[in-house]
Amino acid sequence: MTEKVSLSTTTRHPLRLAPSAWMASLLLAGSLLFPSLPAMADTTIKILSPKQGATVESPLTLTYKYHKEGRADHIHVIIDGQFIMVTHKSPVKITLPSGNHTILLQAATRHHNLLDATAKVDVSVK
Repeated sequence: MTEKVSLSTTTRHPLRLAPSAWMASLLLAGSLLFPSLPAMADTTIKILSPKQGATVESPLTLTYKYHKEGRADHIHVIIDGQFIMVTHKSPVKITLPSGNHTILLQAATRHHNLLDATAKVDVSVK
């Protein structure tokens, strides 16, 4: 009994690539079409008013600009080293006794983990 052995050579079509080759081609094409995408901006906080060193009356209106990225969710308001409140939008009314005070705004996650983004202003309340 003789065995029949068939030798066939299969040739691939030149445009037919293995999945890994397709992925490599897509990555290369993407890097050629979009050589540099803008980096994500960092979370930033800027106090617009009151200005640094200002003399104000109580209650004062704290106005700030907040650009959040990544895990940032809200801002903690800290006065003279003491946590006062959480805020999600500007402006904020704050009642302070007369004297000198430091107002610190610090970005936080939804779980209240503090982030690096801060803004600080020193004021004198009449």
